[in-house]
Amino acid sequence: MVKKLTIRNVLFLKDIFSNIYLKVVYCNYLKYSVIIKNKLNNSSSRLISVTERLLSKLLQESLHQNNLNLTVEQWRILFYLWQSDGINQQELAKRANKEKSTMTRQIDVLEKKGFIFRQNALQDKRNKLLFLTEEGKKIEGKALSIAQSITESAEEGINEKELAVFKKVISQIIKNIS
Repeated sequence: MVKKLTIRNVLFLKDIFSNIYLKVVYCNYLKYSVIIKNKLNNSSSRLISVTERLLSKLLQESLHQNNLNLTVEQWRILFYLWQSDGINQQELAKRANKEKSTMTRQIDVLEKKGFIFRQNALQDKRNKLLFLTEEGKKIEGKALSIAQSITESAEEGINEKELAVFKKVISQIIKNIS
């Protein structure tokens, strides 16, 4: 026996099919979301970010445990000055990949702590060059040793070939997004 389709029956069927369709769409959305979340959890950008945060945390703890009165950001500024003492703030910001204005506060703090000093450039008195003080030079060995120790711990169990491939891949990622 076939029922006659009435407006009421059609609307009822429409509601049923709409609900089924919405449920299918929602289930597909959930599956897609899970897939995306899993891909993001294992994405190179997330893994790099987590690694950077963990390394920074370890460095901060080690600097504190070794009585070096530095934050990780201040350590990074000193790191670039240990490589090239006497650069200006603009060059330092470029090397550190930070905004010049962001660097100013950290530079002020390092100057107050007695690790660096500013000096006018000979060619342009408005241009200030950043130099390490004796105190800034004195902590270089200890601070770099701490960072080297953390790096060695992080790389433990990774053979030289794998590490070389990792460095090549990371370098390419940096090149791609720079």
